[in-house]
This record gives sequence, structure tokens and C-alpha cells, in this order.
Amino acid sequence: MANLTCKDYGFECGYVTEGEEGDVVDSFRDHMETEHGIEYSREAILQFIMRKQGL
Repeated sequence: MANLTCKDYGFECGYVTEGEEGDVVDSFRDHMETEHGIEYSREAILQFIMRKQGL
């Protein structure tokens, strides 16, 4: 299971997504683009997840 939060990346935003890795990537990408105007690639978000898990 993976999870990401906006606060972990410097945003004053309470958004949290968790679940299967693919779902978390899609959800976080959509949120970041819609709410913060930032487009991340799938690979970049996968890197966020891997770093958070200490991989």
C-alpha cells in the first residue's frame, strides 16, 4: 500500500491519498494538476513513493 500527502511536499494542503500504487499515482497527479497547477510525470510520482518507503 502506498500513500502521499501534499504537506510532505511543502504545500499547505490537507490532501492525502492512499491505496494501491497505481491508484495513488493517478490520484496524486490529478490533484496536483487540478489544485496546484503542477504537472508531474508518473515516473516522478513513483519516485516520491519509493523515497517515502525508503527504497
